[in-house]
Amino acid sequence: MFRATVMPAWDLDAWRAQARHAWEAELPPDAVEWQADAQRELLAAAGVIEQPVQRKGLSVPADFMPFAASVLCHRDVGRHALLYRLLWRIGNGERALLDRATDADVHRATRWAQAVRRDTHKMKAFVRFRQIDGEDDAYIAWFEPDHYIVDRVAPFFMRRFAGMRWAILTPYRSVQWDGEQLWAGEGAQRSDAPADDAEDALWRTYYANIFNPARLNTRMMRQEMPQKYWKHLPEAHLLPDLIRDAGRRVREMDEREAQAPRRRIPDRKPPLR
Repeated sequence: MFRATVMPAWDLDAWRAQARHAWEAELPPDAVEWQADAQRELLAAAGVIEQPVQRKGLSVPADFMPFAASVLCHRDVGRHALLYRLLWRIGNGERALLDRATDADVHRATRWAQAVRRDTHKMKAFVRFRQIDGEDDAYIAWFEPDHYIVDRVAPFFMRRFAGMRWAILTPYRSVQWDGEQLWAGEGAQRSDAPADDAEDALWRTYYANIFNPARLNTRMMRQEMPQKYWKHLPEAHLLPDLIRDAGRRVREMDEREAQAPRRRIPDRKPPLR
């Protein structure tokens, strides 16, 4: 067995360096033991990087590396080995491998990539920043992702909230934007982030007023906003009451008499000659 170490475990460049050298050293997938996610090797093994190069010329389709970057963010400990198996097969002649959706390796990797994309979408939607007491334009958010997506999503928040200083804390990774540079570091605990702030009450008032009971679909709501995220959302505390009262509010809206519009849109004037 030969040892391939990827640190951090979700880093594409770290995996690519190990995988490329393993392929060039002609080390088959079943001869490489991948170490990541705080794993420890059971037996002493020579490092992949230490092995002599036997061949050159590895080339992969353009969509393979973005695909691998998504898969590497999944929490399954077998993802590094699976990706190397795909790389090994592509490098040995199966250029169109990723197009074969029925292939067992491709199917599994695709499901992992889809799970990472869903988790990425949820993080963008459900992170809630809370202001730090005594500091202007300084905010902290707590989030619990299913996969290793923090480094992947952080640039989105950097662009979206470029004008304020913020930090996002998660159990495995934390990121901070100081207004000029994006920093990444170790994970944190829930108690490190504020539990509430003055803007939560404003947000709950806003949400209660825009909630439309006539469009309520609890099944779709729970699908798009799973209950595991509710504890991070200030508006989630209102949902049980809003859902319970939705039927009554819809009946009241239906029974209410129609009212004339308060503002009349003026007729469009003909253009001057």
